[in-house]
Amino acid sequence: MHEDESSIDGTLAVYDAIFRHLDTSSEDLKAHGLVISYRDLLMDNLVNTIEASRRNSDDILASTRALTRLMGIFHPKMAGNRLVVNEHRGKPNTTIPAPWKPCHELLQISSAGHVRDAFRICCGEASFADWAARATFTEFEEVAAKVYSSLYTTAAYDRACDLQEAQRDPAFENAVLYNRDSLLYLLLVSSIKAGDIGRVVLVFRIWAVMMQTPKTMPKYADAFFETLGRLKSYDPVLRKFLLHNWLVNLRGIINGFKEVDLLQEHQNFWAKIIYNAKGVNRSWEWLSRITVCIFVLRDAMKTVHATFKIPDYGTKHTVPDMKNEILRVAEALQKDRLQEQWPERPWKEQVERVRDLLEEGSNYINTRSAFSRFTEPNVTYEVVPAGSDSLDKGTGSYSADDEEENNHEEYNVTQEDLEMDEEEPYGLLNSILDPAADMVDEM
Repeated sequence: MHEDESSIDGTLAVYDAIFRHLDTSSEDLKAHGLVISYRDLLMDNLVNTIEASRRNSDDILASTRALTRLMGIFHPKMAGNRLVVNEHRGKPNTTIPAPWKPCHELLQISSAGHVRDAFRICCGEASFADWAARATFTEFEEVAAKVYSSLYTTAAYDRACDLQEAQRDPAFENAVLYNRDSLLYLLLVSSIKAGDIGRVVLVFRIWAVMMQTPKTMPKYADAFFETLGRLKSYDPVLRKFLLHNWLVNLRGIINGFKEVDLLQEHQNFWAKIIYNAKGVNRSWEWLSRITVCIFVLRDAMKTVHATFKIPDYGTKHTVPDMKNEILRVAEALQKDRLQEQWPERPWKEQVERVRDLLEEGSNYINTRSAFSRFTEPNVTYEVVPAGSDSLDKGTGSYSADDEEENNHEEYNVTQEDLEMDEEEPYGLLNSILDPAADMVDEM
């Protein structure tokens, strides 16, 4: 199927083709019930547009009423990563999205160093190593609670800001905000792996507010707001069904859950690799057949390598030992006392304060822009001829300023990002491509 899904007409063609190939009619959909559609931000906007264009149709299939849209989790996870990195380690209004893999590893290593230094501060001993060697689990939990309440919460940040101006320490305040924001991202990452969809929803609720901060990611904030609001309005049985299918565990192993849109990105990327390597002068029919073969060969090759313990010589992602890097971060924090309140800090006047994304996002709700965006529009629409790919320009609240803010929200996933999924055998690429092409040529 050769369709350009990036346009409204292309999205309609793909939608119709899917149900046509499945030999599914409106009566079949009526008996089957709802169909879940997992999408990224761009596709969600396109599907929302075609639903609006067909809202007056009485036919279930033509009206797209059977579709239940649910935002994928992989792309919002990457957006949340950029939200933290741009605010604390880069430029909040950058128009070039930072690559996800190095930013993800930056937060993992840096946050671990912050945690180690925080335990050193709160353990109450001169030697952190001695305390760690003899501390009981109960003592560890007590210190962990102290670390969290004093260095990882909005309340801790507010206490630091409530001091007299001469007693305030902007470097310490920035460190507390970084701890809180990075911890939210890492909580989402661990919750996805564990399949704890409840904690995923809790993080999304907070990000729905934080991403309304100016010059961040208002499109994702609106998507969170719409998705969570839609889930809350569903029947409890349907809501439970959707939540329990938002993550998948293909192998049924502990910490083996993945996002549905991540699996779709893997499929898309394998198809691109095959086409660029072997199919430039081939037909779409050839590409459709080899795409099916590649997944069979991929699974077979993984089984052979695992059974005979054959090493992978390629770009397969490996996790290096991060102990030295974490220790260096902790030592730097201790040297500069960044996680300690130090009003007499010599260079504190040179510190640029970062924004409290939660406060800034909350303030957005009281602005005129928010009021106009979340109220029923009073606009005049023109009738667009059938088959036209034109969107209604309207006279709504969307402006060029909004477009400038949203430029950096779109991010193209790279092979380096996908290699973070250790179960995907990109290291076996050359071993798979040639046999797959030979198989299809013989068909």
